[in-house]
Amino acid sequence: MLPVLTEASTAIDFSPYTQALQSSITVPQLIAVLASVVGVGMMFFLAWLGVRKATNTFTMAVATGRIRI
Repeated sequence: MLPVLTEASTAIDFSPYTQALQSSITVPQLIAVLASVVGVGMMFFLAWLGVRKATNTFTMAVATGRIRI
């Protein structure tokens, strides 16, 4: 059942908050933030792959006595 609004309960008006957000954040700013987050995430991912490769190469070099790249 849907709640019934009576005299004691009033609806909250969020329009001032939504207008303030819409006027302060622009689409280019949002795209710039998302691009930065993706760029930093890619750097961490590539660093993670590099550390895995280096660790695996070192482990194989110790185990076999040869360095393979």
